Amino acid sequence: MSDFNLLPWRERRRQFRLRHWRLAGLSALGLTLSSLLVLERHWDDWLLQYQAQLAQRQQQLQALQAELAQAALWQTRQTQVQQVQAVWAQWRMQQGQAWQLIQHVLSVPPRGVQIERMVWRDQQLEIQGWTLSGGHLQNWLSRLQADGLPARDARQRMEESQWLQAEGLAAKRHKFSLQVSTPAQPVSATP
Repeated sequence: MSDFNLLPWRERRRQFRLRHWRLAGLSALGLTLSSLLVLERHWDDWLLQYQAQLAQRQQQLQALQAELAQAALWQTRQTQVQQVQAVWAQWRMQQGQAWQLIQHVLSVPPRGVQIERMVWRDQQLEIQGWTLSGGHLQNWLSRLQADGLPARDARQRMEESQWLQAEGLAAKRHKFSLQVSTPAQPVSATP
């Protein structure tokens, strides 16, 4: 009995609804498939852009990590450069002081004193040579200090006299060693 329908308008309405449902289902399926195709086409482009951006970010990250690894090395190098610059400035100052002191020593003629060796080390000038007598050496030192030698203390050591014979002349002479300490003073170092 179920196949027999006494009300044909209900059957038509049912058929109409089934066709309408099938048509709506097919159009929804078509719309979904076309949307999927469009999304797939754009998805590939989006995926390629995303992968390119990701690769770029990874390269930047690797570069930053490499810089970070070298940052400690550069900081130690910068510290070393600063230390060298400080030592260099001090050395330049001492070199300037040494030149001034040597020029000062050589500006006063050493009468009766023969200088063989002059060494500048750690704010001290060491002079070695020969003198005819202790008086000649003391006279030369007095003239140096009167001329403005910035010496704090001068330590001298003299050896016993020796006779020197040269070209028919004979003279006594004493070997001496003199250490002159100078105060640390700033000297303008020209680059």
